Amino acid sequence: MKSLKEVERRFPVGLPLLDPVKDLKINVGEFNKLLGRASELKERLASHKLSTDIDEDERLRRVGAYERKHDKMDIARALRREARSCQTMVMKDDLRRMKRVLKELGHVDGSGVIQTKGRTACEINTANELVVVELVFAGVFNDLTVEQCVALLSCMIFDEKSKDEEDPAQGLKSYLSGPYYKLIELARTVAKVAISCKIELNEDEFVDKFNPGLMEAVYAWCKGAKFIEVQKLTGTFEGSTIRSLRRLEELVRQLASASKSIGNLELQTKFEKGSELLKRDIVFCSSLYL
Repeated sequence: MKSLKEVERRFPVGLPLLDPVKDLKINVGEFNKLLGRASELKERLASHKLSTDIDEDERLRRVGAYERKHDKMDIARALRREARSCQTMVMKDDLRRMKRVLKELGHVDGSGVIQTKGRTACEINTANELVVVELVFAGVFNDLTVEQCVALLSCMIFDEKSKDEEDPAQGLKSYLSGPYYKLIELARTVAKVAISCKIELNEDEFVDKFNPGLMEAVYAWCKGAKFIEVQKLTGTFEGSTIRSLRRLEELVRQLASASKSIGNLELQTKFEKGSELLKRDIVFCSSLYL
């Protein structure tokens, strides 16, 4: 008891801390560096505005706010990781369904090996490749003239709204309406296969994307009509017509390449001729001022 009172008398403000070097004899170079670093950080902390210009209550409030912010940031990072994980799972499901569609349509076999249809589809990126390939392998283009083929393909790239909502093909000549209805039939087949494979798709909306509004104009253009005459057959502005014809020419070129890849020289020749018929006059001028 006397010893404790003596210690209390000698150190009224509390027991001094032991020096790790002098008292504990820790004389390691790495430890000395860490000790010096700790001392430096302590001095910087003591001279910081939070220690000198702000009272203790405000300092504690700010530190607490920072800790809460840090905790919420950790929670946000965890939620982002979880969201990415869920998105990956959803994408895997979608990819599995798409693979089933390709298998049902004959683009790949049961082992996932790409077939002739699949190689053909790989060449197409300007329009819906599934429907285009169905047109090719159903033999729709075989009995059509070059002009009819190109006019039919215009339905794949023309995205202007139709004036006649009930029957967009109303008023078409029989040599154009016949191929168009075959296109719609094959488009419905593709849509039904996709729906059966659990792909979220509205059959009517999918089919309505194939617009015959430019068929007569394209047919006339391939027959050599002047642009001003062709424009009268469309309900669009001149710029929209030119843009559509350029997209159409790109699609025709891709089909020529696809036909070559599967060894169908007859179709290749037909589509190459179609590209030549499209690529003329003001539509493919590099400048309208020439």
